[in-house]
Amino acid sequence: MSTRLFHRDNHAHFDLQGLRHYAHRVVSQSSLIRGAGCGDGSAAAALMIGFWPFVRDFERAIDEQRLPRCPLAERFGAARLREIFIGLASAVREMKREEGSHAVHWRKDATCLGLGELGDHRVPAVSALLESAYTKDLPRFFAMLAGTELVAEELSRVLLGSPAFTGLFSRRRWMWGEVHLAPHEDGPSHLDIDLDLARAYGGGVDVAAMIVATIDLFGRAAGEIWASRMLIAA
Repeated sequence: MSTRLFHRDNHAHFDLQGLRHYAHRVVSQSSLIRGAGCGDGSAAAALMIGFWPFVRDFERAIDEQRLPRCPLAERFGAARLREIFIGLASAVREMKREEGSHAVHWRKDATCLGLGELGDHRVPAVSALLESAYTKDLPRFFAMLAGTELVAEELSRVLLGSPAFTGLFSRRRWMWGEVHLAPHEDGPSHLDIDLDLARAYGGGVDVAAMIVATIDLFGRAAGEIWASRMLIAA
């Protein structure tokens, strides 16, 4: 089943290029990410351990979210809702399944980095990220998903471009990053769907500002993980 969206101008509406550039800047300027990119094993270990609680629980947050139809029927009409919603709901379920596989990749990558149990070391900003993932405010929820996808893609671009980082892993590959840069061959991407549903449920709310806030929160989390890296990686 092909997935159709409620809006056809989401990339222009949200200035996606600007949001992506912002995510790239936050990622590339992070001391944690720069350290990992330079082949600092303690920084790479802190990255894998520090963000693990979020990677692990993100699937559950998506799984527990419910998508009410009434607000969309009121906004777009019942006929258009029926035409679009089933495909979108299926796509969100697929996101949940893929996030589960992403967590498996993260765990396997950690093993290839020589790490044992990743534990549950949560810096405050990672806890805040998880709180925003479990929100029942649907515009905020999908804005959070969109911000997370942008950060994941830019993080992957930065670190996969560093042989010093990928060389830290026993198989000389960081599969979690490779998965996030794999092209979407059929239909809209996860990011396309996140943007569309954030806008559909949000009406006139400033979704872009919530996406930026999510990106900033990831930057703060990276800073907190960097500051506590010796304790996290111990």
